[in-house]
Amino acid sequence: MENTVEFQFPSEMTAYRFLNTVKHLDADGLKVKFGRNDHHVMVKYRYVVGEFDRTLSTLDDVARELGGEEV
Repeated sequence: MENTVEFQFPSEMTAYRFLNTVKHLDADGLKVKFGRNDHHVMVKYRYVVGEFDRTLSTLDDVARELGGEEV
């Protein structure tokens, strides 16, 4: 099952930093790109069915560290 989330950041620099950090996560089918504008980052990945998937939790933690939030 595919999951799509978008994160918003206070500046283009922090959005770009988030993009470059999370594009190296170990997640099945991971795709990371800018979202609606240069302050948003869109992340798509395949959710692991049948076991606990920490991907969204990890994304939220990294975004929060950079002053971002899920929208």
